[in-house]
Amino acid sequence: MIYEWRTYEAMPGKLPVLNTHLKVAADLFHKHGLGVLGFWTEEFGTSLQVTYMWMYETFEERQQKLAAFASDPAWQRQVAEETEQEGTIVAQVHNTMLLPTPYSPVPQLKTKVQEWRIYDAVPGRLPDLHNRFANHTLGLFEKHGIENIGYWTEAVGTSNRLVYMLGYPSLGDREQSWKAFMKDPDWQRARAASEENGPLVAKVSNKILRPTGYSFSS
Repeated sequence: MIYEWRTYEAMPGKLPVLNTHLKVAADLFHKHGLGVLGFWTEEFGTSLQVTYMWMYETFEERQQKLAAFASDPAWQRQVAEETEQEGTIVAQVHNTMLLPTPYSPVPQLKTKVQEWRIYDAVPGRLPDLHNRFANHTLGLFEKHGIENIGYWTEAVGTSNRLVYMLGYPSLGDREQSWKAFMKDPDWQRARAASEENGPLVAKVSNKILRPTGYSFSS
């Protein structure tokens, strides 16, 4: 399975139009068999962005289904009408191709808040980081009420990077769960044992995400 993380940056003042654009696209994605995990905006941070995740078996399948989607008369009418009425609505598009790790669950959205986390491993330590997640971290997240949605590496891009998505019922639950997780003696032991030869992670970044009103899980 291949996953594609796509972020659309709207032109100033065009975010409502971009949301309409993507709401129409979401229905047509489903029609043409383009699996979508969800659509999100950032809870904190960049206000003119919408991100979504596609899912497909192969790159060939991606190309075939995108071609069918792009040639759909309903989509062509939508784009033509938008362009005539609004002009350019998208400033930039960013995408990242991802492959699931062997220990990743099949991604599903069951919670109201998601978190996208990126870990850049210390050179040579990505296998150790995977080992810690597979054998310790995922189970401890579950123990403390943190939903494991998915874990990926980049198919093309940064070779020492792990990206993953977590879920929470609310922002308050996120705060409480992370406090309990960090204080857990089992986590502290697992972390200490994995870092006997030095830290595993060089850099961490994250985004708190809210599903849009048209977000859906295929």
